[in-house]
Formats: sequence, C-alpha cells, structure tokens
Amino acid sequence: MMTPFFLLLAACGGEPEREMVAPKPSTKPTAAAAANAKRAPEQIEAGWGALFWRNATAWKVGGGSVAVGPKTSSVVRTSGEPLVCKGVATKGAPKYGALVLPDGSTAPEDRSVPAIQAHRIERAAWRLDEVLPPRGRFASKVTSNQPSRQRGVEVGSVSKTRRYGSPPFLIATGVRDCTGAVVFTDAKAEKTVAYDTIPKTCSALRVIPAHDYDGDGNREFAVFSDDHVRAYRLTETPGRLEMSTIGDWSCPVDPE
Repeated sequence: MMTPFFLLLAACGGEPEREMVAPKPSTKPTAAAAANAKRAPEQIEAGWGALFWRNATAWKVGGGSVAVGPKTSSVVRTSGEPLVCKGVATKGAPKYGALVLPDGSTAPEDRSVPAIQAHRIERAAWRLDEVLPPRGRFASKVTSNQPSRQRGVEVGSVSKTRRYGSPPFLIATGVRDCTGAVVFTDAKAEKTVAYDTIPKTCSALRVIPAHDYDGDGNREFAVFSDDHVRAYRLTETPGRLEMSTIGDWSCPVDPE
C-alpha cells in the first residue's frame, strides 16, 4: 500500500532575519503544471463533505459518517439543525478532522508522521512562491531564516506521497497574503509539476494525505484551513500527475 506522510510545521525563532538566496536548481512551473491547475467546480461531487471547527465543536457540511484528519479518522455522530457553516454539530470527530467521506468509503489506519528535511521544506516554500500571486509592492524583501517562511510564504504541510513504479513526489501547501496554494513537486522539491491556488484563505493550510478513499481506483486528498476545505482527485499516468477538484467548501472565521 502506498503510504503518505504528513508534516505540520510549527514556527520557531531565535535568530535574526537575513537575506537568503533561492535554492538551486530553481525552476518556474512548467506549461504542463499550469495546465494541471484545476479550478473549483460549480457543484460538489456527490457524497463528499467537510468539517469546520468553531469553539472546539466540529460542524459537518454534507458527506457520510466517516471523517478524516491528517493522521486519524473516525466515525462521527451528528445532532440538531444546521447552525454554523451550514453544518450540523458533530461528535467523535478526529483531531484536525476536515474531510468527510461519502457513505460506503473507507479510511486508512492511523498514520505516523516522519520528519521532512529542512532544506526540502525551504525548497517547497520557493515552489509555492512561484505559483502564488506576487508579494505586495511595499512588502519586505527580507526573508526569514526559518525554512517554512520564505518570501512571505507560510508553509503549512509537506507530505511525501509514494507511487507504484514511479518516484515519490511531495504535496506542499502554503499561504501568502490570504491566498493559499497546493503544489505537486518532485521528491527534492526542485520542480513543480501541478498546482492550484485557493483565494480568501488566511490561516495555515494543511494536507490530508492521498488515499483511495472512495474505492474508484484513484487516490483523493484534501487541503484545509480554518476557513476552507478543498478535496481533489489525484490522476496518475506514466510521466504525469494531475489534480482535479471534487469538492470545495468555505466558512469565514469572521464573516463580514
């Protein structure tokens, strides 16, 4: 079985900021990567759902009875009427649960989280920088010495995803100026092969690792923040990786 890995990055400091040079080799996203950036559909693929957390309560929007987080999954119970985020109050949700599977789907057993090397995290930050909208004109050009913070990008996750008969790849997520991005890169985070951007998301953007949750022969994964959940189907063909959106949910933390 292919085993994905997830890394949630925590900020750490202590050293003064310094100018840094982009790691080499550094390549802009290819035309194929740009073509693989899929926009959210007008409607959610039947059966999928999301969880949003408010004041330690998970609110379920659509989906069946199995909720999935980065490391764990569980069967959940709901009660009451939709009150928050158009969802119903949920009990038994896994820690950081965000994706709700269609009825009849299965989730993998609990997953461990091996560390990702710091230099790959830094390279992932630069790949995210290449696909996110440019920094503001007056934004500081001083880059943090933290690998997960480069050119204003806050890296949320770097998930190593194995493939059968092909080299592994990385799924990385990050946010800059309230726009999020998810990228597929090679195992060294030196080349972007597919990406998508998510507007109006300001908090840390994390990954729920890839797995064939619905049993259709293709793996699915999701990215989530406090105010957004987007689910993707991963299509793998020889020499090519693609992501297509199968669900998109949002719930502003501070609605206007």
